Amino acid sequence: MNAALILSGGSGQRFQSALPKQYHKILGKMVIEYVIEEALQAKKIDCVMIAGAMCPSLAGILKKHPEIKCVPGGKKRNETILNGLHALNELSCERVIILDAVRPLVTSDLMDAYISLIENGQEAVSTVQPITDSLGCLDMHEVDRSRYYLMQSPEAYDFKLLYRHFDPDSPLTEVAHQLPKGLKITLYRDFPENPKLTYPWEKTYIAHALRQRSKHEA
Repeated sequence: MNAALILSGGSGQRFQSALPKQYHKILGKMVIEYVIEEALQAKKIDCVMIAGAMCPSLAGILKKHPEIKCVPGGKKRNETILNGLHALNELSCERVIILDAVRPLVTSDLMDAYISLIENGQEAVSTVQPITDSLGCLDMHEVDRSRYYLMQSPEAYDFKLLYRHFDPDSPLTEVAHQLPKGLKITLYRDFPENPKLTYPWEKTYIAHALRQRSKHEA
């Protein structure tokens, strides 16, 4: 069984809103709904699960999509992931793609591509972006930015491997870094437009990107 685990546990402190940012609307639709709809359309996803605190917005989504499963979120991202992994383990999950509720430009085709890579022998797939700005160091030492990249969600894994090694108390912020050395991993570079809603002003940028994608699909 292949699963999409949507992380929706953030409180949005940097967004400065009592309403978590994933439930704010862009172009008339909650940010998380863009992610949900694509996950439900993905051909290789058998189960969609949301990990997040119950609230009126989430309750409304679950009423609209009763096929979606839900587990509580944690105080931190890793705790939220762990809650989802425990629930998916009970469902005999084989492959999982982890999605952020606040990255609304993810597509069903991308999800299918990541799951296909895992089905064909990869143990992990990470979304990575090149660093295009100058990269500094506190001691003013020269840094070769070509040796580094940004790591983002979505990220996909062989479930048993991830479940065996995942440590919610790890200081590492990238899940793939918890897995054994020699990991068969694909660093996926072909998803450059992957904004994360963090600050209020980013709603305008994401709205523009969504409009452009709609025009392209039309």
